[in-house]
Amino acid sequence: MKVGIVGGSFDPIHYGHIQMAKTALQDLACDEVWFMPTKSTPLKDRSLTADVHRLAMIQRVMAYDDRFRLCTLEMDREGKSYTIDTVKTLKQKYPAYEFIWMIGNDQLAQFDQWKDPEELTSLIQFVCVDRDGQLVPTEYPIQRIHMEAMPVSSSEIRQGNKLNYVPYTVLGYIYEHRLYVENFIAARETRHRYKHSVSVAHLCEEMALANGLDGQKAYYIGLFHDIAKNMDVQHMEQWMDAICPENKKWAVPVWHGFVGSEIVDRVFYLDDPQIKNAIYHHVLGDDHDDPYAMIVFCADKTDPLRGYDSTDLINQCKADIYQGFWTVKNENDKYLEEGK
Repeated sequence: MKVGIVGGSFDPIHYGHIQMAKTALQDLACDEVWFMPTKSTPLKDRSLTADVHRLAMIQRVMAYDDRFRLCTLEMDREGKSYTIDTVKTLKQKYPAYEFIWMIGNDQLAQFDQWKDPEELTSLIQFVCVDRDGQLVPTEYPIQRIHMEAMPVSSSEIRQGNKLNYVPYTVLGYIYEHRLYVENFIAARETRHRYKHSVSVAHLCEEMALANGLDGQKAYYIGLFHDIAKNMDVQHMEQWMDAICPENKKWAVPVWHGFVGSEIVDRVFYLDDPQIKNAIYHHVLGDDHDDPYAMIVFCADKTDPLRGYDSTDLINQCKADIYQGFWTVKNENDKYLEEGK
């Protein structure tokens, strides 16, 4: 049995990992590939997402090939996950197996920082796949092979970038369990705007649940409602010209609702007509039929972080979003009129 090992934190797993596994099967004639998630990575100083979530995301990739396996040897072991310990255990447990440890250029560049690198390369074959087109020099006897370019990293995905490199089932799990999603917003909004977005998200969820609606859907509407707010005017105008040039009649501060409704679909792959519609109308509050559009309009205007006591308005919206919406809208229209 010839087994390729693809190790890592898989936080989250993405197509780069999958392509590395496919390369082991196709180019190295491996019989199986084992995905080996770490418990704690020695060369990373951040906390990893909970084991249960990282395992669940990897398990959703097992269906891609019946030769893929999940090995929890490192995750089951407490403390730092040192590859030298894992290799010794593998050779002891499976003496008849030939193992090939797959790494990427990023790992090759810091291979000298691994524990006992000389002994490691004497115990097991290491193969570095060229994932990003760069040739990293090394003094260690590590085979180099090329694979289809996969210019993506888990850290980019955790910031909400390159989500097209995440398998659909994995991305669905991320949204289902709200993994990384507030980072998506933090990476694109000012600190003040980010706090507002998170606050509105939770308020939307509360209003939805109180009205017998989908709290998860409402949460994402609130979280992404201002996703285009900090976009520069020139960039926003390009979006407007592409998606709804007829809406350029509105003042520029209104545009972020129209643009944001497309960004949640095209950039973040939240393909939900109600989410898009609610964000589209949240600035003007001109959809009087969709309760989700009403909820985000009301939550945006009554966000406690705005600095005034909105408790009564919030409670009205929780009691009945239709009646609460009109109360909030009338209050907002009155405020705007007085401000002229």
